Amino acid sequence: MVYEVYMRIMVGLPIAQHVLPDVLKGFHDSLGVAHDAPADEVYAVLRDAAPKHKRHEPDRQRYELALEAHVDALWDVDCALSGSTDGLADARATQLWVGVRIEQMEHTARIESPVQFVRPKVLRKGDLSMGSDFSRELGPELYKQFRHATQMYQRARLQIEGDAITRTKKLPTSRQHEVAWVMTRWLVPVK
Repeated sequence: MVYEVYMRIMVGLPIAQHVLPDVLKGFHDSLGVAHDAPADEVYAVLRDAAPKHKRHEPDRQRYELALEAHVDALWDVDCALSGSTDGLADARATQLWVGVRIEQMEHTARIESPVQFVRPKVLRKGDLSMGSDFSRELGPELYKQFRHATQMYQRARLQIEGDAITRTKKLPTSRQHEVAWVMTRWLVPVK
């Protein structure tokens, strides 16, 4: 199946799974839609609320930016989704990672096993170099974004990690994880 793949490289950790339904319910309440509303209805509400000059932007992108603004207002952190859904965050099928966003990448790909593909990848020191196996795995179309992430790792790693630890210290995060450099993937089927 062909998916739109939305990847983020960030420094952080996931929100505890028992907290995610309340976050998503609060987000949908702030939009004025039911918490189980279909994607088309949520997208229509967001499209109507957008300024006229931004209505041509993709619906999924508008949704992600609105969710990020909601999470930022709650906790003053960046966020990223990891999982495979129909275009909306789903407490059963996604994880919400919080911390400091480094870079965002998007592309379309044919993926045979999405369950294995969406698992967040913890990035080690060797992964964040331009000659790594991981950089070749991403391919040439994501070169610019990956290069920016490697430069951030080389130049400001300690400051970024300290900021992520400070921002996530008081949040209801998963106790099974430590703050780390990760790449999250959110898959949305192409219609």
